[in-house]
Amino acid sequence: MSDSIAGLAQSIVSNQSAATRESMQTTFIRKQGESDRAIAQLLQQSADQQKAVLPEGQGAVVDRQV
Repeated sequence: MSDSIAGLAQSIVSNQSAATRESMQTTFIRKQGESDRAIAQLLQQSADQQKAVLPEGQGAVVDRQV
């Protein structure tokens, strides 16, 4: 009987460990996404600031037909 209790306890601990690991992975992925969005915002702000200091007509995308 103690073998089955020990096996059950081991199974519970193993399941809790797996759940904790999955929760941490989800948190890490969410934090990475937040970090990526923050970097994208900083790059966009930098690009906007660079355009603001350029002379009139520069820094815009222009399609030209040759």
